[in-house]
Amino acid sequence: MSDLLSRLRQETRPLHEETEQLFYTEALRNGTLSPIDYTHLLRTHLVFHQALETAIDSHADFFQDYEPEIRRKTSWLVADLAYLQATLPAPMPELFADWSPVALLGATYVGEGSMLGGTIIGRLLQQNEAIQPLLTHARFYQGYGPATGSNWKNFGTFLTQKGTPFADDVVASAGRAFALYQRVLLQNQPEISQIN
Repeated sequence: MSDLLSRLRQETRPLHEETEQLFYTEALRNGTLSPIDYTHLLRTHLVFHQALETAIDSHADFFQDYEPEIRRKTSWLVADLAYLQATLPAPMPELFADWSPVALLGATYVGEGSMLGGTIIGRLLQQNEAIQPLLTHARFYQGYGPATGSNWKNFGTFLTQKGTPFADDVVASAGRAFALYQRVLLQNQPEISQIN
């Protein structure tokens, strides 16, 4: 593991753990996550990833080796929410609109990390009797499937090459990205009336 990846993992751990707790970790583990909360998670992920992907697209040259086309999650989340007949949350493109490419590296660390965690969450959701029927066409929590490991490795190489000269900035921006993820969850409250 690169020095930058090690620093990111160690120095953002408190924010990472705080974010996990907000994102229904206990309910996921004990099988009590409700369909309302599941939809809330999908809506939160959509706002975050949509804003991040928009920002990355505005720095296409810098992010060419990130392979943004294979890493897009917005369409997965839109499809998952459509299957649930849930309204889409209002986009928040301003989340990352003024971030530099270097700062966005920290945000991509958070976004790609959600794919690693997502595979674990996907398995937990399959064991939840209330959620399991909703997963017939679910896409987001499948993550990258068999390509998850290789995608993470390739991302680590990209992040290390682009971010190592700016390690302090990348680590700081990853912390800001975790805080934004939390903000999106708290601002984007569940829509109880939208769940069948």
